[in-house]
Amino acid sequence: MWADLQEEYGDRIEFFDVDRETEEGREFISDHGVPIGQPGFIVYDASGEVTYAGLGPTRPDAVRNLVESALPR
Repeated sequence: MWADLQEEYGDRIEFFDVDRETEEGREFISDHGVPIGQPGFIVYDASGEVTYAGLGPTRPDAVRNLVESALPR
């Protein structure tokens, strides 16, 4: 599902994967207040402001809605 979203929205949204098993990954998620867990998401708007930082969602339709919330308006 994640790959499908990247393919569909990749020309309008930049996707990053962060590895929580690395020191840099743990620091990144900690800096954004996201607890260790899966999946965790951080969404930035077009101006670079965080609009969502947390665990989940896990349902495909909810993940799609979260990705779509980052689309430039």
